[in-house]
Amino acid sequence: MIQQQTIYNFIYNGKRAVFVTFFLLSFAFVTVALDFLFSKFHNTSFYLSESVLFSTFWLLFFPLISFQIKLIELSKKLAVYFLITAVVIILHLLFYPAMIWFLSKIFYDHTFLYRQTFNYGFTHYFITSVIIYSFSMAVIFIYKSKNLKPVSIADEAHLENTAVVTTLIVSDANNNKIVIPTNDVMYFSASSPYINIHLESKKYLQKRTLKYLEGQLNSTQFLRVHKSCIINMHKVISYKSRLNGDYDITLSDNTQLRLSRNYLKAFKSAMEGNHGVT
Repeated sequence: MIQQQTIYNFIYNGKRAVFVTFFLLSFAFVTVALDFLFSKFHNTSFYLSESVLFSTFWLLFFPLISFQIKLIELSKKLAVYFLITAVVIILHLLFYPAMIWFLSKIFYDHTFLYRQTFNYGFTHYFITSVIIYSFSMAVIFIYKSKNLKPVSIADEAHLENTAVVTTLIVSDANNNKIVIPTNDVMYFSASSPYINIHLESKKYLQKRTLKYLEGQLNSTQFLRVHKSCIINMHKVISYKSRLNGDYDITLSDNTQLRLSRNYLKAFKSAMEGNHGVT
């Protein structure tokens, strides 16, 4: 199965994190600059420290958008997206005056009252908050729709089989290179540092590991049944319990192999998938 990158990593990973941080800091800087220009044009006092303090409104977007993304990742309904976005907007408007009160209490001579700052933030930034968090929600929704849509059974089977090995190159007794279809293989067994490739009437050696080979083969056809054995499920004609948790598998050439209890569940699932067993 193809692993998808989470939305959080999509937006906040690597260079994107630097971009988002720069974007928010730029807005904070613009806010301070606009305060300065406003004071110049209206001939009012400008206090840099207070302007910087109130511009921290923009810095709250980074953690709260992160929080918004994490919650939306866990949900599947569009209505829940809107609810989460509304909650985050409310949290932003509530946290902002609390942060101003806390910072001014510690670092400033004058402490700004919570209610006073809340009214200021609601009046000046409510629409801005709605626009930014709604845009964030829209980006997340589009990304989920395009990249995290469910894969159909047919598509999944196609994806699983596009990179599988269908032939193997082996050497015979005269060191001739021979191409054999994997469909002709009965089973593979480990013989470190080699593996044995068992056909119905022949056997070949190849220098690789079962673990490597397992990742190259069609997982719906070839299945590990023991730590030292992978079988061709299309060659199985019967299996029988040993009454100790393990089983004996019989292949079409009457070869009997041991099925370890550790692989029993996967084996039965594969049998049901290949033969419609219920």
